[in-house]
Amino acid sequence: DLCFVRNPACPPEGYTLHITPDNIKIEAADNAGFTYSVQTLRQWVQTGPDGEILFQCVDIVDAPRIKWRSFMLDSGRQYQSPATIKKYIDMASLLKMNYFHWHLTEGLGWRVEIKQYPLLTQKGAYAAVGEEQQGFYSQEEIKALVDYAAARNITIVPEIDMPGHATAANKAYPEYSGGGTEEHPEFTFNVGKEETYTYLTNILKEIAALFPSPYLHIGGDEVAYGIKAWETDPHVQALLKREGLQTVKEAERYFMHRMTDVVNSLGKTLVGWDELLDLNVKQDNTIIM
Repeated sequence: DLCFVRNPACPPEGYTLHITPDNIKIEAADNAGFTYSVQTLRQWVQTGPDGEILFQCVDIVDAPRIKWRSFMLDSGRQYQSPATIKKYIDMASLLKMNYFHWHLTEGLGWRVEIKQYPLLTQKGAYAAVGEEQQGFYSQEEIKALVDYAAARNITIVPEIDMPGHATAANKAYPEYSGGGTEEHPEFTFNVGKEETYTYLTNILKEIAALFPSPYLHIGGDEVAYGIKAWETDPHVQALLKREGLQTVKEAERYFMHRMTDVVNSLGKTLVGWDELLDLNVKQDNTIIM
């Protein structure tokens, strides 16, 4: 009654669906195409007068027009349970999305377990006061969610924000703080300390191992230099002098170029917000959102 046929002539992620009074035949070149064909069947099903399952006869030829079909979930500002995230993944798959952009760190909370730096979750995951803002994901929970999404042809792209939106991380490890504004006094990482680069590189190594995605998002947006920040920080000022830089904006550019090299060395393509365009980041292996 239901026949799946692998047909290499079908486009990537595409399928054909042929329903007759006798049977249902699905053709696809890859597992993604078969996944989406089943999602179409779920949308196509009807219930007969006696409760029987019915499918209207039809021919459908379907393939995606856009290669990157994504939704973003902000778990940094508000924690969601793994069970809730699985529901989001199920809904995204039903809509034939193939990327899940997971915002995992924020000023209000650090959500991903890093073995080398346990305080990130022991303290950083509980930086905010709201009950809904408390919690983190163990590495085992993350691996399970990555597998759950992959089975539905969804790639999880992690976002680890830097050098801004770092308040929760800096509450856990204040030695890497670069200050911020009066409202957010620990908003940035300290780009003038060499130890900061070692620290963030070690974090990204664990992130890269957790997420097989070819993409790694490091934010790069809304960096607040403000009061008690880079203009007066001796480490940042020493960096400006050592590298022949004139402004703190150039210090941010220096930081992002170094972290781009780190991401690339991990075999990942860097993804960042559009503020990176102002920093002249390396365009050959960077995706701008």
